[in-house]
Amino acid sequence: MARFSRLGTGLAAGLGAVMLVAGGLLAASAFQAGNQPLPYSYATTADKPSEAAVALAGGIEGAKARAIEMKSVATGKLLVAGQILDLPDGREILVGWQSRIGEPLIRSDISVKEEEALVAALKKHLPAKSTVFAMPALSRRLAAMTTAEYPLAPADDSATTRLPAPWTGARAAILEAERKWRPDAEDKAANKAFAGFTEALTAEDKYGVAHFQVMAGGAECYLVLHVRDAFDIGVAAPDKLSVGLRDFPSAADVHGATKLVKSWIEKEGYAAYAVTSRDENAVRAYYLAADRDKSALLAQLLPFNSARLGLVPGATLVFQNGGYWVYRISAVRTG
Repeated sequence: MARFSRLGTGLAAGLGAVMLVAGGLLAASAFQAGNQPLPYSYATTADKPSEAAVALAGGIEGAKARAIEMKSVATGKLLVAGQILDLPDGREILVGWQSRIGEPLIRSDISVKEEEALVAALKKHLPAKSTVFAMPALSRRLAAMTTAEYPLAPADDSATTRLPAPWTGARAAILEAERKWRPDAEDKAANKAFAGFTEALTAEDKYGVAHFQVMAGGAECYLVLHVRDAFDIGVAAPDKLSVGLRDFPSAADVHGATKLVKSWIEKEGYAAYAVTSRDENAVRAYYLAADRDKSALLAQLLPFNSARLGLVPGATLVFQNGGYWVYRISAVRTG
């Protein structure tokens, strides 16, 4: 089951070909097993930050938006285009991340436009001081831009880091470099909450909702999910969720692309799928490998074709935009 938590055997070969053919981006021979140096570097670009990034920065007093890029040290090729917010206290928040190599690199892609829409909705509709459960990286972003409480913001989510095979030998250097996006100090309570978050989302739906209710002390809380979270949790906990992804060329309409994905899923014998837009040229399909995964809370709250969207007891859909799905988890009734 763990083999599905990344890309699957055949799929890894297919996406790997895209990655290597596109200008020889990663040069496998340069990264043999061992403690290799960092294979990439970050730099600020001369490009203006996007309007969405500027809008996000405008919601934080003294913050400024900036465009960055990640390039291969070996070849100088562009690997990732990103957007960050520089905060007055010296912290940096990553609000945009677009891999240029045909598969997620280090982390899942982040759409700045989706971030802007989500933050605007939370600021407008979320009750002040609400408890919100979301992946740690997203929790850190939202904590800087809204007034809610995010228990997972200080958690260590390094287990979600994914590397292409040629970079395996540089894992130690990469994890050290990526600490810049995470809290400096270990927070055991937050780490425990992240483990509980993963446990709840991979449990059968009714038990998962109950788990969140316990985590919130019986009070009402909110759950913010993105379709990419299924893949990230599969990377972090492959024993709990068997999930993978594959990109397909965009069709003239979404129905045509979905038909192509459905045909491939049926041929491969996978249990369920969800389709999102990757960019103007491709759609990205996330698939659940095993039937048991379809009953997981995460699979029922995200737009997999087997999901009961809006029908899970105790979880009410309150916002949806792009890949984001926001649910209100009801309080535990007493008396």
